[in-house]
Amino acid sequence: LVPNISNATREEEVSNEGKQTRSSEDWREGRRIVELDVLATGLRACLKCGLPLQLGHTIDIQTYGLGCLLKVQCFNTICMHVNSVPTGKRHDRVWDVNSKLATALVHSGLGERQANSFLSELNIPAFSYKLVSARLKEVGNVVEEVAKESTNEALEKELAAVEQKKGKLVVAVDAGWQKRGSGRAYDSKSGHCSMIGPEKGKIINYSVRSKECRVCSRAESRNESPRKHACYRNWEGSSKGMEADMVIEMVKDVQSKGCTVAALVGDEDSTTIGRVRANISNSIEKMSDRNHLKKILGNSLYSLKKNHPVLTVKIIKYLQSCFNYIIAQGEGNPEQIAKDLNALSKHPFGDHQCCSSRWCKFLSNPKSVFKSFPQGKLSCQKKPLTCASLQKSLESVFEGYAKNSLKLSTVGSTQANESFNRMVSAKAPKHVHYSSSGNLNYRVAASVAQKNTGHRYLVNVNKKLGLSPGYHTQRLARLRDYQRSKQRALATTRAFKRKRLEKKAKMHQKLASAEVREGVSYQTGCSLDAAISDDIQSIPAPVITPEYLPLEPKTLNDSSMTYFDVETTGLGRDSHIIQLSAVNSQNTKFNRYIKPARPILPQASEVTGLKFQNGKMYHDDREVQSIGISNALTAFILFLKEIHNTVLVGHNSKIFDVPILITALEKNGLLNNFMSSVKGFIDTLPLFKECIPNQPSYSQPKIYNTLFGELYSAHDSMEDVVALRRLFEKISPSLVLKSKFSGTYESVMQLYQHRNCTKGLLTTLRPLTNSKTITNCMATKIASSGLGLSHLKLAHKRDQQQGIENLFTELCGHPSKARVTKSKKIIQATSTYLNDLEE
Repeated sequence: LVPNISNATREEEVSNEGKQTRSSEDWREGRRIVELDVLATGLRACLKCGLPLQLGHTIDIQTYGLGCLLKVQCFNTICMHVNSVPTGKRHDRVWDVNSKLATALVHSGLGERQANSFLSELNIPAFSYKLVSARLKEVGNVVEEVAKESTNEALEKELAAVEQKKGKLVVAVDAGWQKRGSGRAYDSKSGHCSMIGPEKGKIINYSVRSKECRVCSRAESRNESPRKHACYRNWEGSSKGMEADMVIEMVKDVQSKGCTVAALVGDEDSTTIGRVRANISNSIEKMSDRNHLKKILGNSLYSLKKNHPVLTVKIIKYLQSCFNYIIAQGEGNPEQIAKDLNALSKHPFGDHQCCSSRWCKFLSNPKSVFKSFPQGKLSCQKKPLTCASLQKSLESVFEGYAKNSLKLSTVGSTQANESFNRMVSAKAPKHVHYSSSGNLNYRVAASVAQKNTGHRYLVNVNKKLGLSPGYHTQRLARLRDYQRSKQRALATTRAFKRKRLEKKAKMHQKLASAEVREGVSYQTGCSLDAAISDDIQSIPAPVITPEYLPLEPKTLNDSSMTYFDVETTGLGRDSHIIQLSAVNSQNTKFNRYIKPARPILPQASEVTGLKFQNGKMYHDDREVQSIGISNALTAFILFLKEIHNTVLVGHNSKIFDVPILITALEKNGLLNNFMSSVKGFIDTLPLFKECIPNQPSYSQPKIYNTLFGELYSAHDSMEDVVALRRLFEKISPSLVLKSKFSGTYESVMQLYQHRNCTKGLLTTLRPLTNSKTITNCMATKIASSGLGLSHLKLAHKRDQQQGIENLFTELCGHPSKARVTKSKKIIQATSTYLNDLEE
């Protein structure tokens, strides 16, 4: 059953049976919020006999919200008086902690349910809605008073700044609603509006509208007259009409204080200025918001993109930036703005005769480049846009703006109002209904006070309530205000702006690359459209080439070394093994000649002295016994299993011997058995370079000759492993060096599998290399990133050249490293090839 607390006169604990209980039998249950100084004072002495009290003698507890009274019995057997010891301070029989709770709810944007969920997880008793509602009224009135004082002070400072410049009072206004509008339906039950002076950036007035009152609505549903209460319902019209009404109220309120509003800065989304002129004065001017103008221009350009694919997102953003420069540089000069806007439609097409040096860099440096254009870093004269229909469409768009150049010559900004709206949404989240009580007004007022005076408004609220702000409250308020002032100072620096733009560009790049890889994943009605339902294939995410993970020194210390070498039918990694040799630390040797499955190349035969003729193997023209590759590998594994915890050591083994050996093992189904016998590998080529620097050659015979002054029969794998063992023991590298140039078996296998995958994808890219579109090296890079020809076709189909660019330039691994390349030349060549392929 749900506990009944409707008749509770104070915050008391309630049992699950719905019975009110004035106390808890076990006061040790759960946690409490305690002011240690108050508790220590209460336990100092018994009120009857004067002897000290002990917390362990508590026999009962009474809870009042977050405050409580402990019933502590005196241990004096003669006295036995039960003392009431509070856990915190009170004012007018109200617990300070409960008033501070209400302030915290308003400031942090939490409601009663969220706060109780938070407290219950901490095992702190919950509070009732009735208690917090009473405390919210107490605190809310004070918060509104502090907010009003801050707006009056902000108005005085704004007027002083305007008078100092001998200008007129211009204010920015913007409204926000408690419920998001869908674009077709605006049915929020409440809204708020702020008026900000651009000189100081502070709120000089604000207003709130609400269409609902909980008390009145409840009485109406019962056909009763509402009880006496503070009603916050002050609007009966539509939600769209709130903004104009609030602006009119604020302008009248400011003018009632002897101030004349000369102009309003606002967006283009409402008829506010018309209503203000009709109700107040026709002399009030309307100034547009530059951010909304940029957004409207963006919408127009994006609508053109549907018919003109060459108008990419980067070009649109470039045109928006030029538009911003024109408006900013032409402030107060409508003729210049009109001229520049007409020139902007020709600018992307290489015609700069009408451009201005204030925003067009091609006039001062004709060799400048359109970095944002698909053609890339090529001069404007070589690769401007050429689409005549697009130019005509752009002329139509910018011609409309040029006709309103007088309006564009005096623009303002409502960015501060937008910032305030975000602050309100943090204190009054849109998913929580606060509109039917004073709760919304309190939270808007708290946002106003915080916007104007910072977090220290909490100190003022506490003082007006007669409460001590407290050390921690003041400390955090000062810290937050300092952080905010520091953030504002940094935000104006060039380095911060550049970093912000770079971060934004990387985020856009990441999003664009992901959308190209995923295809259509979310779109209105996409599941009903059979034409696009097939585009569900995903392009693989970037593949980073695996690296050797070194063996731990402890593992190497507990392992024995086995030196190995292979001789093959050729010099490539796809060659077959024809001799496999090894020797361990105990000088136990292993040597097998293997019948090749393919002919031995003359170059390899000349180096190794091995020949295979008429089913027989010859070494230096001497017949040797040879066996099949499967038998040889099986014998090699048995040889390794006799040595526990062995590590294979080879010269240049990372590049050659290990991949060839693993390929042979995999083809013969012996890889798992081999894995259980070997801990990892060590490559002595880079190790010798570290230990014996400045050598002309690091081939094994040359190093052997340098250290021992003698030669041996090189390229006989048996002789090679014996020589390698002698070299290794002579140099005697430390465990740290061994670890540095080692690799775990797992990491070696990952690298091997990656190479196999790359090899498979590389074969699909041969048409590109055969046509000289890309080089073999670039094809390897593309395949190594996990891309094949089918993936390139899919990306090109989805977004033409922009799709290839987004795919190739996708960031992976290192923050500035592209998946394939950032070369515009390669991107354009690949796109051209795929375009010709489609045709």
